[in-house]
Amino acid sequence: MENATEWMTDFTDIESKFSFRTSEEPEEDLCYIVSGQPQTIKECNFNPDYKTFIIIHGWTVTGMFESWVPKLVTALFEREPTSNVIVVDWLSRAQQHYPTSAAYTKLVGKDVAKFVNWLQAEIDYPWEKLHLLGYSLGAHVAGIAGLLTRDKVNRITGMDPAGPTFEYADAQSTLSPDDALFVDVLHTNTRGSPDRSIGIQRPVGHIDIYPNGGTFQPGCDLQNTMLMVATSGLRSTFVLHCPPQDVLRFQNHKGLISFPLFSADMDQIVKCSHERSIHLFIDSLVNQEQQSLAYRCSSKDSFNKGMCLSCRKNRCNKVGYSVNKIRTRRSSKMYMKTRDMMPYKVFHYQVKVHFFSKKKISYNDQPMKISLFGIHGEKENIPYIMPTLDTNTTVSFLLTTDTEIGELLMVKLLWEKDSLISWPWWNPDIFHIRKLRIKSGETQSKVIFSAKESEFSYLSRGGEAAVFVKDKEAQSSRKNQSFTGLFVAALEEENFSNGVFGNFLEDLRDLSDVNKANVKFSLRNPSQPDDDVCYIVRGKPETLNSCDFNNTSKTFLVIHGWTVSGLFESWVEKLVAALYDREKNANVIVVDWLDTAQNHYAVAAQNTKMVGQEIGLFIDWLEETINIPLEKLHLIGYSLGAHVAGFAGSHATNKVGRITGLDPAGPDFEGVHAHRRLSPDDAHFVDVLHTFTRGSLGLSIGIEQPVGHVDIYPNGGSFQPGCNLRGALEKIASYGILAMNNAIRCEHERSIHLYIDSLLNEEEASRAYSCGSNDMFDRGMCLQCRKNRCNTVGYKVSKVRKARSVKMFTRTRGSMPFRVFHYQLKINFLGKINHLETEPVLTVSLYGTNGEAEDLKLNV
Repeated sequence: MENATEWMTDFTDIESKFSFRTSEEPEEDLCYIVSGQPQTIKECNFNPDYKTFIIIHGWTVTGMFESWVPKLVTALFEREPTSNVIVVDWLSRAQQHYPTSAAYTKLVGKDVAKFVNWLQAEIDYPWEKLHLLGYSLGAHVAGIAGLLTRDKVNRITGMDPAGPTFEYADAQSTLSPDDALFVDVLHTNTRGSPDRSIGIQRPVGHIDIYPNGGTFQPGCDLQNTMLMVATSGLRSTFVLHCPPQDVLRFQNHKGLISFPLFSADMDQIVKCSHERSIHLFIDSLVNQEQQSLAYRCSSKDSFNKGMCLSCRKNRCNKVGYSVNKIRTRRSSKMYMKTRDMMPYKVFHYQVKVHFFSKKKISYNDQPMKISLFGIHGEKENIPYIMPTLDTNTTVSFLLTTDTEIGELLMVKLLWEKDSLISWPWWNPDIFHIRKLRIKSGETQSKVIFSAKESEFSYLSRGGEAAVFVKDKEAQSSRKNQSFTGLFVAALEEENFSNGVFGNFLEDLRDLSDVNKANVKFSLRNPSQPDDDVCYIVRGKPETLNSCDFNNTSKTFLVIHGWTVSGLFESWVEKLVAALYDREKNANVIVVDWLDTAQNHYAVAAQNTKMVGQEIGLFIDWLEETINIPLEKLHLIGYSLGAHVAGFAGSHATNKVGRITGLDPAGPDFEGVHAHRRLSPDDAHFVDVLHTFTRGSLGLSIGIEQPVGHVDIYPNGGSFQPGCNLRGALEKIASYGILAMNNAIRCEHERSIHLYIDSLLNEEEASRAYSCGSNDMFDRGMCLQCRKNRCNTVGYKVSKVRKARSVKMFTRTRGSMPFRVFHYQLKINFLGKINHLETEPVLTVSLYGTNGEAEDLKLNV
């Protein structure tokens, strides 16, 4: 393109025509707007106050507009009745052999740019009202036009931009994010091999959506002609202008092969997936109440495992016309599933199941059927092929329904027999499933389902369906098991247990004969903090590269605690996200020891040392393999996980930089020797938050004794604001120990949320104070910061190492941000009469330069 700008006003070489369509006759070219002829703007009734859509078709062999053009025009008018719709006619150039037409896109793009520049200058038309829509080659025409306009148009939508000759072309020759203020793209006919892809495979917009992975679209039946397309490549699609019944001959490694080529059939097969991009966009225009959602994901494989159904931080978006215009430095690849016809919307679910078995069994590609039952409907016998099914393994997969089920109430899982005689009906292999979790992409809800009849449901090939329910009573009782065992263990330690509890726990400890801990190391990423996208495997250095491990950045190892569900609890993803929010370039590894942690508490506690040894070996391997600086290694463990972190630190050859214990578990660890629990010797610096120690309850879920260099006891380490443990205690007489579960979880997990708070609210970091006892702190006698007597709570704690553990205290709010301001109030009361029986109720109000706090109650 010449550097001079005269070409912008030279309209003599424009071959493309600009047809102004109407809602009454969307298929007819009744009026053309001609560059350089301003009277045609009025003749065609172009309204400068309306939005303007410019539609650009692709390659054609007929020399005529295809049927989708009037359908798109009609849909645009239906959604935006007061708009201008212009169809660019470049049929004379588009009907050449494909390589010729592909080369013409630059000249056609120049025509469109001239037209837009002239129209804008002639009537001072606003750039922000211009929206270009291009299909196939037309998408690249739109991109080149956007590149050449005087100012950027508001939006370009690319509908399956053409792949051949453009896959490896530069940005100036193709559609690209620089061509408009916002560029969104739908990819519906890409292929594994980029040089043979009908639609362009690589992302070329700000947001690139790949429905059904961007390849085979439901209902298009491309599978039947796979051999022809795969071996002949694009040539078979470039000869569609040949007469029917011609013979297509091509050479491959086996010699010359002939196929009869029915041009009409082949044309429809190729067009179906290619044109699906247009019909998805039309669907978004006419079905406003059924807007499809797409989800950002690193790969199609991860999406098919259901690992990307998150809407946090713009990770999901609407498809088509109503897409949220998010501009990022890098293209966002997004995925979705669809139906085979309009409306295309489906509902996405991630199903996560943990399979147990008493014996070692393994299967591949097993046929399953899943049935979902909800308050608005049901969908039965959804087929799914389970790629792997092993003993003690967690499986995650994507499930879609074309009907809205609403809030889920029940789930059935059926393992089909794959043949009449292949399954041993007399002694079938059985998997045990305690719980399964389903996450909805559309509602973002996560629901855990429990076995309907007992603690486990049983799944065997060819057997009955395993049934799981979200019954309120059953859900409550089973959910309460998560802390009941820990509560019972605490009771035993306090000598409150009777013969039943004592014998029960003795029997459980006999079960701790696990030979080897099954420990996995999942490197989470910021875009998918809740999913195990990539595992680092000790002894396999290539996994460090495949997982994008950065050996110069900080590394966090997050270690969960005891669980009965076999699934990660919700706090894990929240902590991962908060760590990445604070340390953008960090490596955050979630240590998965669920197989061991899901045993009864006594068994899991006894195996913490073995799990810690496995982590210690992993740390040694990291140091030997990539020379990771251990001062940048930070282990964060919750409950039993805190002691696991301690064992890992003590078994690593060299000391790690830091261990943070989040309310380390008390039962089986309180009062034992330092080498049998978390201790200050396990890292260069060990800091601990205690949020559920014995206090007035008479038992300790979290360990009470100090076990770090700095041990902080928020609210005395006992009753946490907002958890209502006192109220739960009053219900024990009526409802038993199970009534306390939510309060117990709240108190115990508060340590995690205080730590998350310290990561996210750096400017509002809480402060703790060194004190001899909680009673002295409650009198305000310890608000001193001299000689390291105060410290920051959580991530930014000052690493003070003393010979003895430093006990510190702080107060918090009942919700995030937890920070409060501490004051010591000292009053001298004088009176002539000594009223010993008086119990005064006093309040104090404080007024300052930044605000006021009134009627604060004083306990005297």
